[in-house]
Amino acid sequence: MQLSKFTDYALRTLMHLAIAEKHMLTTRQIAEIHDAKYNHLAKVTQWLVREGYVASVRGRSGGLRLAKQPRHINIGYVVRDLESQTELVECLRPDGGSCVLAPSCGLTSALRVAQDAFYTSLSTMTLADLTKNNAPMARLLARLNEE
Repeated sequence: MQLSKFTDYALRTLMHLAIAEKHMLTTRQIAEIHDAKYNHLAKVTQWLVREGYVASVRGRSGGLRLAKQPRHINIGYVVRDLESQTELVECLRPDGGSCVLAPSCGLTSALRVAQDAFYTSLSTMTLADLTKNNAPMARLLARLNEE
C-alpha cells in the first residue's frame, strides 16, 4: 500500500507539531523544512485545521499548533480519513470499478482483508506513540527550526 503525498505530509506535520509542543510553526516553515511545495502543504494544514487536529493562530506571532493532545490523535483514524477516497485497487471501490473479475475474484476479498489489517494496525498507535521519548527527532526538528 502506498500512502498519498498528502497523507505523508499530514503525518509529518502532526509529528513536527507534536515535537514542537507549545512552539508554533507556520505552514511556510514546515514546507521549507520538509522541502514541500507551500501550496500543497497549505492544503494539508487547512485539512488538519478543518478536521480539528491542528489549531491555526492568526497574527504576527501566530502559526500552527496541535489542537489536541498527541495521545488523543489516533494515527489509524487520520490515515483512514485521508485515504478513504482512494481504494488500494479499483475493484475495492463500492461499485467494483471496471474490473470484469470483481464479482467473483478471490483477490478482492484478500486485498480488503489486507487493507483492513493495515488500518487496524495503525489504529493501535497515537501521535504520542510516534513522538514520545524521541530525543533524536526532537533534536533534528529543533535544528531544522533554527535554519
